[in-house]
Amino acid sequence: MKIIQSFWSKPFAFPAANSLEARSQGGFSNESQFIYTWALSLLSLKEVFPHVHLNTDEKGKKAWIDFFEFPYDSYSTYMGAIEEFPSDLWSTGKLLTYAGIKEPFVHFDVDVVLGKHFDRDKLEQELFVEFHYDDCILKRYDKIIQGLLNYEIKMSPEFKEIIAQSDFVYKDYNLGITGGFDFDFFNRYAQNALNDLKRNIPFLSNVDSTTKSFLNCFFEQYCFYETSRIESKCVNKLVGTTLNLDFDYQKHKIDSGYRNFDFVHFHGGYKRLYPELSGKWLKEYYPDYYKNISEKIAYINSSQ
Repeated sequence: MKIIQSFWSKPFAFPAANSLEARSQGGFSNESQFIYTWALSLLSLKEVFPHVHLNTDEKGKKAWIDFFEFPYDSYSTYMGAIEEFPSDLWSTGKLLTYAGIKEPFVHFDVDVVLGKHFDRDKLEQELFVEFHYDDCILKRYDKIIQGLLNYEIKMSPEFKEIIAQSDFVYKDYNLGITGGFDFDFFNRYAQNALNDLKRNIPFLSNVDSTTKSFLNCFFEQYCFYETSRIESKCVNKLVGTTLNLDFDYQKHKIDSGYRNFDFVHFHGGYKRLYPELSGKWLKEYYPDYYKNISEKIAYINSSQ
């Protein structure tokens, strides 16, 4: 299987807003935390997999391959093809990766850190995701879903009919770690999502920032969930328990110490709960990389 990480530079270099939701600084509270976490993520992957590939664009290649010298084994720069998409739509880079892959693969977000108990055999599936989220209890997305309908967000008629139902409950799959043998499914679902996102570009200026940010989760995560459900696909989850409550479900892993877990994903609020942890782990376990990155961050800061 091809092991991939991806980075589209536009949302990072030109964020739509100086906010975590707009993925300013990669969703972290400062740039250094983002860079340390990404470095730790890549180095942890290389402890498990012999070859890791980066999908990016020319600016990403200059930053991460040339300047920061991240030790990827190969890279491609075709993400320049999506420059027409605004930086609000930060999921576009991942969707482009899914739409173009032509072999079995695993995609890891750059805020996923693997530990020594990571089970590679769990990836030997037609389709797999990190976990299933069900909003039946928290109802945190009810108003946002109504916003999609009020703004007349462009999507497939089938999806619009589903979310317009009075008893609709939002559910999706977290794709922090995803992939499988069925890359045809990824090609199909992701290309449809990209086409729908593109149809919405002319209307984004009329959409509030919360709804605009949610479009990324909707078209990447919900569209995966709903397409796989409609097609009766078997989707395996790396986290066996469906998440439907607001609690720190990774605390026991993090408290066990670096590498004493299968994996940790610093998604969403975890970037704020543990803001300094990745830098601490990187400094302790990969001190040479930490020193090199810190010096280059200091150089950037001194030049501004």
